[in-house]
This record gives sequence, structure tokens and C-alpha cells, in this order.
Amino acid sequence: MKILYVINALTVGGAQILLLDLAKYLNRDSNKIIVAAFRDGPLTQKFQKENIEIKILGEELFDFVACYRLIELINSFKPDIIHTHLFRATAWARFAKQLSKYDSKLITTIHGTESEAYHFVEKYMQTLSDYIVFPSKSLSDWYINTIEQLSSDRFKIIYPGVVINKAREYEKQEKVIIGTLSRLHEVKGLDNLLKAAKILYKKNLEFKINIGGGGKGKEKLFKQVKELGIEEICNFIDDIPSKAKYLESLSIFAAPSRKEAFGINICEAMERSLPVAATKVGGIPEVIEDNVTGILSKPDNPESLAQSLELLIKDFEKRKKLGENGRKRVEKLFNREEAMREHLELYESLIRTKKIHFAISSRELGGGERLAINLMQNLQKRGWIVTATCAGNPLYSKLLSMNIKCSVASMNLGGIMFAAKLLKDIKTFKPDIISSHLNKASLFSGILGKITKTKCISHIHGLNKKIYYQFSDRQVAVSNAVKQHLLEQKADESSLITINNCIDKPAVGTRSFPNRPLNISITAKLHANKGHEWALKAISEKISQIKINKIHIFGEGPERQNLENLCNNLNNIKDKVVFHGFVNDPSQYYDDIDIALLPSLGEGIPLSLLEVMRLGIPCIATNVGGIPEIIINNESGILIEPNDGKALVDAINSLSQKENYEKFSKNAFERFKKVNNQDKMIDDFENAVLDLIDK
Repeated sequence: MKILYVINALTVGGAQILLLDLAKYLNRDSNKIIVAAFRDGPLTQKFQKENIEIKILGEELFDFVACYRLIELINSFKPDIIHTHLFRATAWARFAKQLSKYDSKLITTIHGTESEAYHFVEKYMQTLSDYIVFPSKSLSDWYINTIEQLSSDRFKIIYPGVVINKAREYEKQEKVIIGTLSRLHEVKGLDNLLKAAKILYKKNLEFKINIGGGGKGKEKLFKQVKELGIEEICNFIDDIPSKAKYLESLSIFAAPSRKEAFGINICEAMERSLPVAATKVGGIPEVIEDNVTGILSKPDNPESLAQSLELLIKDFEKRKKLGENGRKRVEKLFNREEAMREHLELYESLIRTKKIHFAISSRELGGGERLAINLMQNLQKRGWIVTATCAGNPLYSKLLSMNIKCSVASMNLGGIMFAAKLLKDIKTFKPDIISSHLNKASLFSGILGKITKTKCISHIHGLNKKIYYQFSDRQVAVSNAVKQHLLEQKADESSLITINNCIDKPAVGTRSFPNRPLNISITAKLHANKGHEWALKAISEKISQIKINKIHIFGEGPERQNLENLCNNLNNIKDKVVFHGFVNDPSQYYDDIDIALLPSLGEGIPLSLLEVMRLGIPCIATNVGGIPEIIINNESGILIEPNDGKALVDAINSLSQKENYEKFSKNAFERFKKVNNQDKMIDDFENAVLDLIDK
């Protein structure tokens, strides 16, 4: 695995130390690590000591030169993972990844709330990160409430923790020493600590204050000490060669922060069995259990802080007990080694787990939609993260019942609203590939795939025009007839494959002759292309010559009213035709169905025929499109030409004879077992998708 870390500067700070530990932990086995920073710093030597390659990007021309260098680095290094830390590095890395030629997974760790300008920019840029890591629940809650709602599969809380050393015995010191260890910045609230110290000093309590760390705020704090008149109890300690030894010299650790994403310095103090007096802000309450592992006071309240410190100064046993409890809590919850392992697992899961987004420009549950559902269900079982955009119910409800995150978009305005929603979903879900179904979804997916650099594979379910699919990276014809139709339009054969449609239902058995007038079904979308009208007219004209009980019509569509009006005008069959509308599972009616009719004028490959053939129901269908690839004429079914009423009536009469009926039932059942290979269809599709992703 190749990992590129990007950070602002290699100075000493919580984010940098975490990055150093991460790089050290992962710089083993077959992993390859590069750390890129805009500015050099004192940590560079520590990285190099661990044989970790450092790239300094520079700070010329408002970082545009650095961004260019970062793009070149991504293109040459080809990292599996780009992990960014701090806002400046994250912003430029996001741009660089978009402009690079290599598709890495980009992870961002949010280390703090930053400025108002950051909030504005982050709202628009967060979709460019594949995954976001937070060091505390408090920070993740803030981000979700302030910046953007994140789906659960896009973020994780990983407490950074601390290195666990050998435990030490907390000893009573001659004079209580209260200490801090942080950068000297206003956000750390050290001015309030000094004010609290003044309150305690007036009470003649015996203690000292050690302020550890450096920063721009030192001069201001030093001036405050003089103004408060507490010079004799305050020490500033810049040079701390050993954190552990420094912490062990203290009696109490103080952390009066105004903001704190997590509080690594607090964990480090607890690891050394120190009792902690801290403020109740940010992620600190996730680290400290009040009055169990430390004492929490109100933020920006020197009096409250002084009360906490006074209690600890006066009570050695309480200090010792809180320190012991703190050590146990850190060992259990905040072990840096565990944080490193969680990061590694996250990297591996992002590389291993593939994400696919289905775009379906329909709300129905016809053949194309059912194929998409079948693919989604099986890819979920194989570990894929599946999301979708569709045009509404009942398809939307079906996808939700499968626990698929799905958006709904109207097909109004020529599908522009659908395209806009699809673009947003691609940016939000960040799939590795788009699987499109039906004409407009394929057209928009292909175009948006080019814009967002997302590969697109389009299923072609019928004898459609090439223009809808020409922007897709790969086209899947559902039958040889569909493939040939596209080739006749001069489609690119190198990007065109055939994967025959199948259904995910088992073969059941054959039928016995019913010895009564026959019940016929037509299961198809109520669309002019499905041929309902000519078939009903043909049956009506010859009704006296054929033995029909009922004609069951399953499906919904724009032609329903016209077909109902037609049947009402055909007096001799109007009592025989039953419109069921959309039925989620027509097979529940198939016990009473004797013949399946599909009078289509054009067909890609009909799943409705496979549905009935598995039950041994004899079929009559038109000799168009992919139908002959399922039915062998006069063997596993009867094929007729569209609009040939005489042939339709002859076929019904042929199946009205017991010997013919049972022969066709047996052959239809055997043919289903031969042509319906569900596992192969899923394998072929998954392999095609993986091959396209890897290109």
C-alpha cells in the first residue's frame, strides 16, 4: 500500500506528532510512505531518521506552485491513500487530486473548528474527501451541525490516544506543582489559569505553577504574571527534552482550554497518573470523567477553576485516586497503538471496499429496473457499497427496503432535474463507478462521469439509439440482438459486451394440462411498443374459434387508459380481460395462468418470459429482438411475427391440445434451466466493473 500524507508544516504540534507516529507505524511490510509539507520544520529529522521520505512543497505564489508540485507527486507516486491534516494542506490536496491523473482515496482528519472562512469553504469542499476522521465525538457533532451532514459510511471517530509507557507510582511531593504543557496560545486559556492562581495565592496555599511549552503568547502571559504579582510561584519552561519526566515532576495537570478537539496533552498527563483539572469544552469530557479521572470546571471561569485546583491541592489521596483512575482509562480507551491500528484498518477497507452508484431514470419495476435491483442485491452480498438515484416510487420504496441509500429526482424538464440530483449524489457518495439503466440515465451518467472523472458502465435493455450510451466507458447489451442493433449504428465494438439477462429465482417444475378454457397472461409495461393492442384485437376477432377463460394483464404505463377503452369497445372480450396494474410479484397469480403471451414489437430480452418458463408455463411471443435467444420456436415456445393475428390464434389453439401443452411446458422448463445462469451474470458484470475501475 502506498500512502501520501499532506500537512501544513513539519513543526511541533498535535497533528504533526500524530502524523509522525502514523508514518512510523505504517512504514513497514510492503507499505511505502511519503510525507509532503508546505514548510520544513524540526520534525523533518525525526521522519528522516525513520527512513520516511519527505517532500517540501514550498510556499511561493500563494501556494499555487506547491499545488502544481503536489499534482506531479500524485501522478508519479500513484498513492492508494492520500491522508491530509489541517485546513491549508487539505484544501490544496483536494484540488491536486481532482487535477491529477491518478484516482486515490482521499482521507481528511479534522483537527479543530478553524475560522469562519474555513467553515464557508469546507461546506463546498468536503465532498472532495472520500472519508473524514475526527479525533472526538464532540468535533464530529460540531462538524455535522455546522458544516455538513455526513452519512455514516463517510466518517469515523478515531481517538488519537497516547503512547502507553510503564506505569509509575504517584508520590506525594514537598510542594504541590501545578503544570501545563501546550502551545502558548489564547485558545488554551492559560490566562484564566493565572487568574485562578492569583485567587489561590491570596489564600496562602502552598503551590507552584509550571507553564510548559512555547509560542507567540508567552510575552503576554509573562506580562500578566507580573501584573498579578505572582512571579514567585510561576515558572515558564520552554525546553522540555522529555515529556514524561516533565509530567512526573508535577502534582496536578491543568488544562483550562477555551476550545479543544480532543486533548492529547490531557491524555499524556493521565497516562503518567496525574490528576487533571480541565474545562468542560470540546472533546475534553470524552477524556475526563468528572470527579473520577479528573475535575471539570466551567470554561472562561477562573473562580470555578480555582475551586477545582484548591480541592486537589488540599487532598493528596484524591489526587492519587484520580491519577490512578485516569491511568486505567487511558490504558482502556486511549492507547495510541490502537489508534494506529484503526487507521490501518480504515486504509485497507477503503482500498478493498468498492462503491457503485446505480442511476435509473425510472420509477417503475419493469424488466430493466428488476435487473438493476438484482445486480444491487448481489453486489451488496459481495461486499460492495451500493447507492442509487431513481425517479420515484415504487422503485424508490423497493430500494429503501434493501437498505440502499437512494435519492429521488423528477424526470421533468427533459430529465435536467434528474441530472442535477445525480451530479450531487456522485459528489456525495463518491462511487468508484456508475451503473446506469435506461436511456436518459445512461446519457446523463456518461456525461457526468466525464465531468467528475467517474467511470460509467451502461446497461442497454432494448433496441435503443446509440446516442444515449456513447459517453459511457462501457456498454452492456442484455442480448446478442441488442448488441447487433448497436453495431448496426456503428457503435464502438471494443467497449461493447453482452451479458444476458437472468432472474434470481429457481426452476420450479412443469404444468399439467388444465382441461378447461385457458387463462392467458401478458406481463409487460403498458406501452405501445409492447403490442397489447394488436394482440387483443386479434383475439377479439377470433374469440369464437379459441377457448379462453381470462386474459390477465399485469403492468402499468401510459397506455393503460387507451387499452381499457379498447377492451370496453370489444364487447366479446371485455368481460374476459382483467387489468391488475402494477403487481410487485405477478408470480403469486401464476398458479391460475396457463399461457404467457408477449406480443412485443421490439424487445431487448424479456425477464417476464423467464419468470413463467421456470414454472413450466408455455409461451407465445413475437420473433423480435432478444426473444429468440430465450425461446426456440416450436420447441420451448411458439414464436410469431408481430401483428400476425392468425398466427397468434393458431398458437393458442395449438396449446389448447393436451399433448402439445405438456410438451411445451416441459421444454420451457428445461430451456429455463439452460439459459438462466444467475451466478454467471453477476460474475460477468462484477468482472466488467472491476476491469473498468482498474483501467
